[in-house]
Amino acid sequence: MFRLIRRLICLLVAGVAAFLVISVLKGGEPFRWFGKKTEEAGRVIHEKSEELAEKADRVHKTKEELKKGVEEIDRIKRGITEK
Repeated sequence: MFRLIRRLICLLVAGVAAFLVISVLKGGEPFRWFGKKTEEAGRVIHEKSEELAEKADRVHKTKEELKKGVEEIDRIKRGITEK
C-alpha cells in the first residue's frame, strides 16, 4: 500500500515537473497540439464506435431471427413426433 502511495506521489511530482519544464521552454503550444490531437482522436473513436454499434445491432437482430427460426423448427418437430 505504501509503495502504491509513494509511486503515485512520485508520478505526480514528475508530472508537475514535466509541465513546468515544457511551459518554460515551449510555452502553451505543445498543450494546444495535444488537445487538438486528442480531439481528432475522439472524433475518430466516436465514428468507429458508431460503426461498431450498428454492426452489433445487426448481429443482435440476426440472433433474434435465428432464435425465432429455431423455435419454429422445434414446434414443427414436436408436431410431427406427436402424430
